[in-house]
Parts: sequence; structure tokens; C-alpha cells
Amino acid sequence: MKKILLVAGERHGLLKVLPLHKALHEHDGYEVLFAAGSPLPRGERSGENLPELFGISETIFSVGTGGISPVGRTASAMTAFEKLVVDERPEIAVIGGDDDVALAAALAAVKLSLPIAYIGAGMRDYNRSSPGEINRKLIDTVADILFVSEHSGEYNLINEGYDEDRIFFVGEMTIDSLAGLIGRANSSSVTGDFGVEAKKYALVLLDRAAALDDIDVLKKMERVVRAIAEKHPVLILADPYVGTVLREHEMEPAFTSLPGVQVIQFPGYVELLRLVKDALFIVTDSLTAQAESTVMKVPCLTMLDDTSSPATIEIGTNVLVGDREEDILQGIGDAVEGKIKHRAKIPEKWDGAVSQRIVDVLDRLFRE
Repeated sequence: MKKILLVAGERHGLLKVLPLHKALHEHDGYEVLFAAGSPLPRGERSGENLPELFGISETIFSVGTGGISPVGRTASAMTAFEKLVVDERPEIAVIGGDDDVALAAALAAVKLSLPIAYIGAGMRDYNRSSPGEINRKLIDTVADILFVSEHSGEYNLINEGYDEDRIFFVGEMTIDSLAGLIGRANSSSVTGDFGVEAKKYALVLLDRAAALDDIDVLKKMERVVRAIAEKHPVLILADPYVGTVLREHEMEPAFTSLPGVQVIQFPGYVELLRLVKDALFIVTDSLTAQAESTVMKVPCLTMLDDTSSPATIEIGTNVLVGDREEDILQGIGDAVEGKIKHRAKIPEKWDGAVSQRIVDVLDRLFRE
């Protein structure tokens, strides 16, 4: 029986490995260990525990990220991961996500000569100021098996000189998580809790506290939200750090005082799925919900100049509107008029069967 260690840190990474945990457990040939960051991410509003939703009841090993700096957090997680590998002796580490826990696991594994498989390999936004971009490149460099979610990942890795025999196009694992939890999402009462009706409200996701820590940027967001609220109710989902920024700049009342606008902390993933599914359109400042909204065919306006998932733009419902106010408002107009949703398709292999493809690849590689 092969012992496999699955590793993820924040929610983005968890969504890329949790469905695989279930698929491997249903296979007779694997013993599965699971390691996550500490504290384990929970839904800020609901207290939701993602591993529990996927039926993981056994021990989850903690690879805590102590320290106040990225270097300190990464070093702390590397030390914890080293002890785990030495104690448990897995035969391969399968890593998801691009946060400090994912990077720490990859660096520790390669130092310990433990083979690495990386879910989400090859994704690039070519923004070197993004920690996620740097982490993805570093993990790709040390990984032995590269599972890619869309064709752009294949092209990037091949162009960067990676051996094609190590690259496997399996699809977007986040959609497996979506498929596994959409039933719960459909039963969620979150829209009723906030008094909004399906396809009659806009969802604004604010994730990047550092980018919003500027009074001019916040005032621009206020004008954008005000323009939306003139025609539609608005739910603003704010990361806790974003909430701190709003309060520090004394801008929270500027949003909460607008008629039809509610500012709430980010919910758990199940509630987020329901809110995304029922939204008329989404405005976001991060990668959050880009893949899910594409599969649900909900227009998603991303206030960035780049994305690590170009498939969501090329054939999906995602539109990069940048940070210029007039471009954001133009994108909102296009979304309301149906111009974005009309052209949307679902990317290849974003079908909820990625976990099984990965298990098939592992079966084949372990037999060789």
C-alpha cells in the first residue's frame, strides 16, 4: 500500500486537494495522510470546516506557519513538515495551492528527497510582485509530477523547458470541490439571510487589503459600489484585513450607509458558492471565484490586469477590467446586458472528474 501525503494551506489550496483525498480513500492501494496550515482555515461567518465537509475525520497534521514575516512563516512550516515526513515516511507529497504552506512543503520535500506532485502547475500571471506567482514557479521547479488545470499551464511549462513526460493535463481541481459541495450550497439559506433575490444583486469580493490601503483607491471603490447600488442591491464580501483597512481610513460608513449595500465578512465556501451562483454579476479584486463563476456562467469582472487562469477569460465569464474606474463601470454595463454570459463556455476537463484522473496517473506511475 502506497502512503501519500496531501498538503495544503489556505482555502485556495484546500480546494485543490480535498476531493483527491476522497478519491484516494476509495482506492484500495493508498494510505492517505493530510497536512494543513494552522490554524485550519474556517468560514469567517459560518465556522465551516472544509475538511469535515469532505468527510475527513482522521487526524490532520499541522504544518503551522509561525512567525510574523513570510520568511518566518515559511521556515516554521518547513520545520514542521520535515518532522512529519521523517516520522510518517510517505512515498510522495501531493501539494495544492501557492501559499507559504505549499512552498514550505515543496522545499522541505525536495531537501528530504521525497517525490513531489503539484496540482495547479504551470499557471502564470507574470506578475513578479505577486507572492503566489513566485511560489508557483518555485514549486514547479522542484516538482517531479506536474498536474495542470488548463492548456496554458502545459504551454508555459513546455516553453520553460520542462520535460513533457512529467506534465499531465487533468483539469481544474477546484471544480471537483464545486461539484462535491454544490448540493449543500443549493440548500443554503444565505441569500435569504441577507434579504437578496437570485439574479437581482451584485456580489463584490474584496480580498486584497494591501491594494486597498489607499484612500484614493477606497474612494474609487465607493463610487463604483454607489453606481451599482443605484440599480441593484450589493453584497460586499470583505476579508477581515480589508475590514481593518476600511476602519483605519474611516471609510466603512461610506459603504454601509449606501442604500441597498451590505458589507459582510467572507462566508464559508458553501455559502460563497450559493452567493456566486445566484449573483447577477461579480466584481472581484482577486482570483477568488474566477473558476467557479466560469462553470456557473456568472459574469465575473476582475479588477486586475492579469490572471493565472487565462481560460476563464478566453472562453469563460471572467473579464479583466483593470483598476480604471471607467473600465470597471463599462464591464458592469456589459455584464448586466448579457454580453459576457452569452459567449461563455466551460473549459476542457473542468468537469468534476479531475480527482479520478490524478488517481489514474498515480496508479500508472507507481506501476512503472
